[in-house]
Amino acid sequence: LSSEDLAVLEGIRQEIRSDDLSRFIKRLLDVIFSFLGLVAVLPFFPLIVFLIRRDSRGRALIAQTRVGKNGKYFTLYKFRTMACDTPLYAPAPRDNNDSRVTRVGIILRRYSIDELPQLWNVLRGEMSIVGPRPEMEFITKSYLPWQRIRLEAKPGITGLWQILGRKDLPLEENLEYDLYYVFNQSLFLDLAIIAKTIPHLFLSRGAY
Repeated sequence: LSSEDLAVLEGIRQEIRSDDLSRFIKRLLDVIFSFLGLVAVLPFFPLIVFLIRRDSRGRALIAQTRVGKNGKYFTLYKFRTMACDTPLYAPAPRDNNDSRVTRVGIILRRYSIDELPQLWNVLRGEMSIVGPRPEMEFITKSYLPWQRIRLEAKPGITGLWQILGRKDLPLEENLEYDLYYVFNQSLFLDLAIIAKTIPHLFLSRGAY
């Protein structure tokens, strides 16, 4: 987006509201997908925990305060992929040579296995399967008004950013994709993103 486009966007922004039926169906799908996902992956959690703790000392599961829909805070859960002495809110790795990431953590991040505990966040209603990624507070505090529009959708485990490059895309492009999603939310778009997420997990493009 050009600076002129962003100025127009700020001027015409309206409160984002989907109709009640669409919101109900989206929530129903979130509950179904997250419940079935947890049933499928929970048997593997003890093995993942064992591998993490065998590879490096410290807790296997970490909890972070993230910013959700409309700026509401919630606790996000994920498997630890970095050394235990890494600050809880340290910036995410930007390449494959980050020394903070453990050996097991490299694999977990590459295939997004570290994000599986967030299915619990979806089941609780704090996240959705599809939506903008939930950001840390220190990042959202620096948002300009037009950037805060991304907070008008419930954060998701996957989204346009994940299927169109992930961390290979610069920050400003990530935000543009989030804004596109906010203004064009639909069940069809959600299902398309979910379908395209699966092969991206195996390709692991842009995952560090």
